[in-house]
Amino acid sequence: MRHGRPENYLTAYNPRGRDALIWGVRVVDAGFEAFPPGKHYPAMKHHPAPYLYAWEKGRIFSEYQFLAITRGRGILETATCPHLDIRAGDVFILFPGEWHRFRPDPKTGWDENFVGFDGDYARHLMQSFFTPDSPIVHGAATPETVKLIRKIALVAKDTSPETAPLVFADMITLITQLILFTRVHASGERRAIRQKINTAREHILEHAFQHINFRALAKSLGLSYTVFRRTFQKETGYAPLAYQLEIRISRARVLLEQTDLSVSEIAQHTGFANIFYFSKMFSKRTGKNPLACRRAVVARKTARAN
Repeated sequence: MRHGRPENYLTAYNPRGRDALIWGVRVVDAGFEAFPPGKHYPAMKHHPAPYLYAWEKGRIFSEYQFLAITRGRGILETATCPHLDIRAGDVFILFPGEWHRFRPDPKTGWDENFVGFDGDYARHLMQSFFTPDSPIVHGAATPETVKLIRKIALVAKDTSPETAPLVFADMITLITQLILFTRVHASGERRAIRQKINTAREHILEHAFQHINFRALAKSLGLSYTVFRRTFQKETGYAPLAYQLEIRISRARVLLEQTDLSVSEIAQHTGFANIFYFSKMFSKRTGKNPLACRRAVVARKTARAN
């Protein structure tokens, strides 16, 4: 870990800790630095070798990076996006495994605030809401975003087992803030599609235990089935049929745990054609067959009673 003059720059590099596995997020590096016009980029003195690179070669990270630019302008190039202009107020994202290079315009320089992160939960959030073909969130470098990145950097440079959870919590908050920002500031077209997907979700919830013709549902929303399925999965994390099955299985689990209905009756109540298909889907999604699930509930109740 290295850090320097807080008024000009601060960087913190942290090794993987045990708590990061528990929280599902870890902060790899964090900091901020001002680059006035003409200053060499990147800084050579206070970054370890993996974070330095020659412009001609670019580099690849194994973690995600957020960079919030508060002054100046520059460019970003990635394997997916050949050339993108960066301006003050932008947050741009570097994706793990994605070749990239970026730098400020020598005429203006820029002020950057950055945080690198990884972890199972962090990756789940990022993969659900961000894609390499749209790495810039225009206008997202708000005072709140910058303040949070700097807070993470300041705490991360002196992190300990006692303070590590605070860094993890702030990192999750930062990801969440950017997700919400993209939703609030989405284009009119994107908001319209999102509303259609919400309508579809409501329809599936209302008719979860009945047969649903998803192609007809897509047509009623003015979407092709291909676009509907792809967008629905991007917004919810599930394909439409899988979303319906999750609702059915969740309801079946409640009935198994809280009623005396037979497995056959529960299959019928939750819309499955027969007990065999119900048992197969239930086992696939929970890791237990319905009878095993019920026996486990009975065992827990008996243990509490004794």
